Amino acid sequence: MSATGPSKASPSKSRKLIKVDLTAQLVGACDGSERIHRFECVSGDKDHPTDRGRFKIQRKHEIYRSRAYNVQMNYAMFFTTDGKALHQYHGAVPLSVVRTFRGKVSEWFGSHGCVRLSEADARALFEWAPLGTAVEVF
Repeated sequence: MSATGPSKASPSKSRKLIKVDLTAQLVGACDGSERIHRFECVSGDKDHPTDRGRFKIQRKHEIYRSRAYNVQMNYAMFFTTDGKALHQYHGAVPLSVVRTFRGKVSEWFGSHGCVRLSEADARALFEWAPLGTAVEVF
């Protein structure tokens, strides 16, 4: 894989599953019944919700910049055809502060439908999940 291009790996045939719990704002990474990772996240707001349902990682970019919002989205793993992805959060304040504000002040602090993770968590998930990995958003 090039540093900026999409991964060319073959789709996953594994039992890996990424679970996104929108209520708890948590991402779990499971291999079969074993949970491998658990990460805090920030998902979409009321005006830009994160799609619920079952998806697969369609493409991955280690380095990516959104054309729509002109923001960096490194370790991006796209799971919808309209551009929703799990990716690194690059905001000016720490993700933990954004999570607190989103939960206690306003959903305005949510994303535009993506699932944002800390850099370390986004990198770990990106390295763990091959193309084709199932993503369940509930």
